[in-house]
Amino acid sequence: KQNTGMTALEWIERYVVLYAKSSLSSTSMTIQQISDELCFPSQSVFGKYFKRVEGISPRAYRQSLTE
Repeated sequence: KQNTGMTALEWIERYVVLYAKSSLSSTSMTIQQISDELCFPSQSVFGKYFKRVEGISPRAYRQSLTE
């Protein structure tokens, strides 16, 4: 925390969300595949996690990129 200003958990959350956003925007991977790749127990848990951190669901995030 002293070096980054973030706790380890905050750093991991930031990395997970950045990876998910990158995958949603630049690959044709399904949300389920991204969830699996990030070792979430289910797509539902991943969706809730993503929405808690970003304020938007993974599907809505992907759709917002094409508007």
